[in-house]
Amino acid sequence: MIRPRHLSVVAAAVVILAAVFLSCTSQQKAPPAGPPGPVPRVESPQPDNSKPQPPVATFDPSAIPPEVKQATFTDIRAFIENLNQIIRHKDYAAWISHLDSDYIAYYSDPAVLEQLSQSPVLQRLGVKLRTLKDYFINVVYPARQNDRVDDVEFIGEKLVKAITISPKGERLVLYSLGKYGEVWKIGIWR
Repeated sequence: MIRPRHLSVVAAAVVILAAVFLSCTSQQKAPPAGPPGPVPRVESPQPDNSKPQPPVATFDPSAIPPEVKQATFTDIRAFIENLNQIIRHKDYAAWISHLDSDYIAYYSDPAVLEQLSQSPVLQRLGVKLRTLKDYFINVVYPARQNDRVDDVEFIGEKLVKAITISPKGERLVLYSLGKYGEVWKIGIWR
């Protein structure tokens, strides 16, 4: 049997539960208009400037000052000449140090290596690519010893395409390069 004193406690609990239930099922009203209170400051994480970011749709290559473009061209030309030497000497360890992590991951992927192994040239030679080193020895070494940079195209503040111009006048992308701090590395974006 419920005593009268306990009955008022039970009734109060029922009223509170009903109010909570009704407030949960009804639509929330917008807060009254008025001056907003102070907004707490939230620290946003600092971007990792050591790794270049993919191009943003708002990037305008024409905003790059001519002296920056010329300095970048000079840096990239020296980078490619050094890279040519590394490739000529079949120095895999030095070559891999000039690659960004996405490039290494992509060309180490067994599915990518299998697809590349299907090229007519590699099939004719009986070459099956299994590792990044196989790719270096059988694809990079024969084709990339004497690359020449004729121009650079900015696709981001720290992303460029190294361009060579063919005898027919075609602009061909030699490498996609990203600047990591003060160091250029080969990437896979296009």
